[in-house]
Amino acid sequence: MKRLIGILATAVIFLPILSCSGKPKVKYDVVIWHWMTDRQGTFEKLADRYFNEKGVRVLFETYAPSDVYKDKVRAAAAGRLLPEIYSPLGDKRELASYINAGYIADLTGEMDKGWKKIFFEKSLMQNTYTEGNEWGVKPGVYGVPIDVNAMMFYYNKDLFSKAGLDPEKPPKTWKQFIETGVRLRQAGIQPFVSGFGEGWLIGVFAASYEWNLLGKAGLLNTIKGEIEYTDPRWIRIFGLFDEMRKNNLYASGIATMLNKDAERAFATGQAAIALNGSWAVNVYHSMNPKLNYAIMMPPKLEGAKYPVLISGGEGSSLNINPTSPNKDKAIAFLKWLTEKEQQSFLTQETRNIPSNRDAGSDLPPVLKEFSKSINSTFEPLQATEHWQVTNALNMGLQAIIIGEKTPGQIAEEIQKLKNSVEKKR
Repeated sequence: MKRLIGILATAVIFLPILSCSGKPKVKYDVVIWHWMTDRQGTFEKLADRYFNEKGVRVLFETYAPSDVYKDKVRAAAAGRLLPEIYSPLGDKRELASYINAGYIADLTGEMDKGWKKIFFEKSLMQNTYTEGNEWGVKPGVYGVPIDVNAMMFYYNKDLFSKAGLDPEKPPKTWKQFIETGVRLRQAGIQPFVSGFGEGWLIGVFAASYEWNLLGKAGLLNTIKGEIEYTDPRWIRIFGLFDEMRKNNLYASGIATMLNKDAERAFATGQAAIALNGSWAVNVYHSMNPKLNYAIMMPPKLEGAKYPVLISGGEGSSLNINPTSPNKDKAIAFLKWLTEKEQQSFLTQETRNIPSNRDAGSDLPPVLKEFSKSINSTFEPLQATEHWQVTNALNMGLQAIIIGEKTPGQIAEEIQKLKNSVEKKR
């Protein structure tokens, strides 16, 4: 909490700059700050519909890019100027700091009245804190999911056919995945692309195999320091990236590639396989409506003890300012927004998976596959690795991808850093 206050005290300096966009002429009952620029038009239609139905005025305000949005939220929190609805747009650690500082309402009571039954269970977990969590947050639900996502492998069916591969039988094991990549490269096709210049995407790729080899207990024991990064299982995970490099599976420049560039490469047929989120269905449609693709789970490792899982179950969530005099109106609006009719409208307009389970019956085929995969997403852990260790791991994997370091070297470096960080705690 002290750390958050320090950040907010610094951020408040920027408040006059960030809040000078002009006040709305109309008095609004509920103001919502968000970062989802592609949905602003849809949100405005829903706000109009809500006013016609309930007589309550709702204003959606967009701030982008996400860094600007986060700075605005921090500054407003410091000045006690938060709107009725917003989101800190951070991980569970950052969300916890806002909760503990009194900036986010506990919605457990409202959720227990039947509201939580409409959601995918995994979509609520990102806003749920359980007993004994490392951040000291009172157990409860603190946010409202408005959609849900998952990370899977997309593959271009036409490029598979061009390489003599069966587009209806994508690889299911790691060995088959490597063999598929080699066949694609032999046909003059770049096998794999993703925005690995963004560390979080490398982390997502690795995480599937962390769960596959270590399971939940193994990951928690690693965070606790009971399993070291020099453990053979971790070295095997790092080695997967080296194996892909040795077999020439990576698209050119992948180690520094941003995800937008990776999305463009896949959408235009420059690579056959891509790791991306369910939101990319809308992205690829906008870039190339005729793109012929399907999705598949990450191929499992031979001999792995646990199931291969994927990142997801989360999505865009909104939080409520507990000090707003219109808190009850904000809750009422979010309940309305997450009802089946509104969720279906959001899905049709934005091609995102709805957080309401009953709104997914009319999803396009690919999104239906994504929605089925929600139950195969990681379970949120009630402890997290130190951010320096996570950053070092992601940067280490980039070094492996370009052949600068070996898996063993990276394992040693990460463990050394881990030891150093733990001593300072």
